[in-house]
Amino acid sequence: MVKVLFSYDMVQGREEDCQRYVMQTLAPGLARLGLRISDAWYTLWGVDAPQILGGGLMEDEDDAAQLIHSSEWEKLMSGLEPFVENLHVRVVNADSRFQF
Repeated sequence: MVKVLFSYDMVQGREEDCQRYVMQTLAPGLARLGLRISDAWYTLWGVDAPQILGGGLMEDEDDAAQLIHSSEWEKLMSGLEPFVENLHVRVVNADSRFQF
């Protein structure tokens, strides 16, 4: 089992638009592509951490790679880009603990 992690900071003044896009488009779209959303974290304070960290589970690295390289993924991430800065995506072995 692997976890696809994505982190970002919301563009100041676009937070509401970002949250709306995530809830109405990004999360349902990722679920349709087979990502089982498992994490959603918001940083309330601190400067050395992304504002948002999300993650979802997939069976293995091949499935995660197929997801990340799909045109559907690209379309969903492109829709997110106007609302975020410092977008990072990575795949890690899934663990039951908090993963960053």
